[in-house]
Amino acid sequence: VLGVVGFGVYHKGADIDAIVIVPRHITRVDYFATFYNKLKENPNINNVRAVEEAFVPVIKMIIQGIEIDMLFARLALKEVHEDTDLQQDDLLRNLNPKCVRSLNGCRVTDSILRLVPNRESFKKTLIAIKLWAKRHRVYSNALGYLGGVSWAMLVARVCQLYPNAAPATLIHKFFLIFSSH
Repeated sequence: VLGVVGFGVYHKGADIDAIVIVPRHITRVDYFATFYNKLKENPNINNVRAVEEAFVPVIKMIIQGIEIDMLFARLALKEVHEDTDLQQDDLLRNLNPKCVRSLNGCRVTDSILRLVPNRESFKKTLIAIKLWAKRHRVYSNALGYLGGVSWAMLVARVCQLYPNAAPATLIHKFFLIFSSH
């Protein structure tokens, strides 16, 4: 099963995080060897590179000019169906820690979306805040700044505090709240 991890917040220059969720008989070696080689052979996919030793192992690639980060999670199930509820904590039992970290992205994303009162206002506000952070060069986990999920949690909190506010008001409130703390 292939899932896209995200808030539905897409803009020019944004990458896509995806996760391949497999049953127990498919191994990490299958993913980083066999599947990786198939991706490299595909003429429509460029710059395929495996980062196996990362905290969250990933295959990075570019498809039609869009950067894709593809994670891997092996569940302890005989079969994985498209409607498998990844929010079930039972799925994490006895899993490889790397698989748990790979699943965390979509689990956190789903949790945040469930907790915001108005998804559309949240998405629009998050787009604006992420663009602001990128333009001010303060968007990057790798460089010690906040990353996508962190910005999303901050925006989600503002959305909770002002559940009926329009995105423009939420952006204003975001800067008022987080510039004073």
